Amino acid sequence: MLLRLMLSLLGFVCMQGGFEIIYRGHALSGEFRTDHLENIYYIDNHKIVKVETGTGNTMEYGSLSDGDITDADVSNPLQIILFYRDFNRIVLLDNKLARLRSAISATELGIEQALLVCSSGRGGFWVFSDRSNRLVYFDRQLRNSHQGMIISSITGTNIKPVFMTEAGNLLYLHVPGEGILLFDRFAAYLETIPYSGPDRFQVLDGKIVYFMDGELLSLDIESLDIESIALPAEKKIDNAQLQPKRLFLLSDKEISLFILR
Repeated sequence: MLLRLMLSLLGFVCMQGGFEIIYRGHALSGEFRTDHLENIYYIDNHKIVKVETGTGNTMEYGSLSDGDITDADVSNPLQIILFYRDFNRIVLLDNKLARLRSAISATELGIEQALLVCSSGRGGFWVFSDRSNRLVYFDRQLRNSHQGMIISSITGTNIKPVFMTEAGNLLYLHVPGEGILLFDRFAAYLETIPYSGPDRFQVLDGKIVYFMDGELLSLDIESLDIESIALPAEKKIDNAQLQPKRLFLLSDKEISLFILR
């Protein structure tokens, strides 16, 4: 790729403590997401900006009429999900950050107030309804195909979840003070995974990966063993994310992308 060739000639593609740097750029925001295609997404109030690390191309999407972006799920780069909690609205974008369809009103779908939204590998999306306190799945045609039990009947409390993500046909719902509630593809409750990390996390190869107190940690879902993932020597690491064979580091308003050998 041309950008990587240029970076190599400038001395930016190099080995650092056994890690090969293939991209380094200015962080446009402290709030970022990554995908398995080496893209970086920055969220800044009402805007989302995509940076293709392989080419250096950038693109953005923003809508003042929708308000600020509450969250973005970029796990499927061909159908990015933006959630606007203040307006109870969902926007689907393609890989060029163009709308795939008009904005979706969660209210019109029967959800009076959505608390969380995330993508599904089946092409639809999950919504956690704040009012009904349960999970609801909508398919590609926006049909409510199935929903789960009331979460408080599992936890015994009215504590609200703060994050959810789908991986391998399983849904992970983080409820602070309880852990991560695990559900199958039909929203049936399976088990609770003990967890006391930050709100957001990643699920990769049967492990829950999260950044906390300057460390990138991996929680094995079966054994519950926690391991620290080795990181390159940086002055101060502010955040880190993993993708298959790739490591993204945010440090001093710069983002670096490393190849993991």
